[in-house]
Amino acid sequence: MITAAGVLVISPDGLLTRLITTDHWTMMFWRAIFLAFGMWLALGFTAPNRVWQQYRSLRGPGLLKVLAYSFGTISFIYAITHTSVANTLVILSTTPLFAALISRVLLRERIRPRTLVAIALVALGIAVIGSGSIDQPGNLLGDAVALLGAFFLALGFVFVRRFPQTSTFAAISCSGLLTALIVLPLAAPLSLTAADLGYLMIMGLYVVPLGTALMFIGPRYIPAAEVGLLMLLESVLGPLWVWWLLGEAPVTQTLAGGAIVLCTLALNTVLALRSPRANA
Repeated sequence: MITAAGVLVISPDGLLTRLITTDHWTMMFWRAIFLAFGMWLALGFTAPNRVWQQYRSLRGPGLLKVLAYSFGTISFIYAITHTSVANTLVILSTTPLFAALISRVLLRERIRPRTLVAIALVALGIAVIGSGSIDQPGNLLGDAVALLGAFFLALGFVFVRRFPQTSTFAAISCSGLLTALIVLPLAAPLSLTAADLGYLMIMGLYVVPLGTALMFIGPRYIPAAEVGLLMLLESVLGPLWVWWLLGEAPVTQTLAGGAIVLCTLALNTVLALRSPRANA
């Protein structure tokens, strides 16, 4: 229930980006600023007596997590403003498979045969999704950047496992400050309308911090595979919000490719849950 609540809270993120009318660089800047502050508040609630210690834990290897989350945020916003919400979220749902590949390189973890099959099928699904953007080069670039975003998010998850002593909440908070500094030369921070500022505050102070906090608390009580299965709901709910309220309907290729990707990921996760290791 905790993880599902986190997914439900964070699912309107794509809708909010569509409602914001400013350019994507300015959106990134303010989203990052509010995210940094929102995650600091989340730290204050979860570890009220150890906030400064959480930030100090980022020295050395913890900075890798900051970099990964920062570039993941930049990729996400760029992708979702250059292709459909459905394309972006379905492609981002491949993050666990990227994490498996990165873990093989950095952590020397073996990739199970079913995961290799899942990677091949997901690649097919992404190719089908990309075929719907061939006639629109901007959308195709957005799809490619979404794939890059999945890689950076997966890198962040691997660093969480590799450096468990560093605070993930503090890393996300600092990544917001780093993102704001990176995009500041390209942004126009004072060009926001009151409506855009309101949407960005909802996104940065409520949707992303609370949703992220709940989704990181959930794995304390259920297997990681089950968390991954629940997180697939965002790839369904996010496009539904935009379709229902703004009429942005996914194209046929997105529906077909998305079905391949989500069904493959769901089946792979169910098989992982049934493995002896997950039960243990």
